[in-house]
Amino acid sequence: MPNTKGLPLGDAVHFGWATLQKHFGFLVGVTLAAWGIPVVIEAASRMVLDSDAQHFALWIIGVAVAATLMLGVFKIYLRLRDGERPAFENLMDGAQRFYVWIGASIVLTVAVTLGLCLLVVPGIVMMLRLMFVGFVIVDDRVGPIEALQRSWDVTRGYALDLFLFFILLCGLNFLGAICLGVGLLVTAPISGLALAYIYRILKPRTVPAAVG
Repeated sequence: MPNTKGLPLGDAVHFGWATLQKHFGFLVGVTLAAWGIPVVIEAASRMVLDSDAQHFALWIIGVAVAATLMLGVFKIYLRLRDGERPAFENLMDGAQRFYVWIGASIVLTVAVTLGLCLLVVPGIVMMLRLMFVGFVIVDDRVGPIEALQRSWDVTRGYALDLFLFFILLCGLNFLGAICLGVGLLVTAPISGLALAYIYRILKPRTVPAAVG
């Protein structure tokens, strides 16, 4: 596996695969919940509610729930990377921080879009350098701007490695998508765990997290 800065990309994917095999039912269940619950909320709003105001209110709730679950998934991946045993309840660990993820996602989307509109390459660099924002939010419990800054800092000098990593994960998830989409239940957790693996190399754990 070629990597110019020494990031063990192959080891990261192997960690994801090995961890998925060990916790298969748990990780598939977590993925289904994180993807499915927001879809159910959206479907319910279309089937049950009548007014635009009601639809908008439930849409806001759906966004908050989706952000909470996404942070919970990041937390679970990090706990597995750190050798801890996560619980399904960890999906709700982001309940008090969902707005941080939403804020960071908005800034990230704007930054990447502007970069792509300018010369394409700046947008790609932005995306790669800020790809660990979600992990930073659950790991350091910082605000959206600080999370973006820390992701930018820890990835300095690794843009080419991360580009290769991005291509590798895209290829992996493409294989999952062509398996009637069901394969994504396997490839998405592998990718997330691989990202957590690389994140811990770029940003070593300094304060032990509480188990539970």
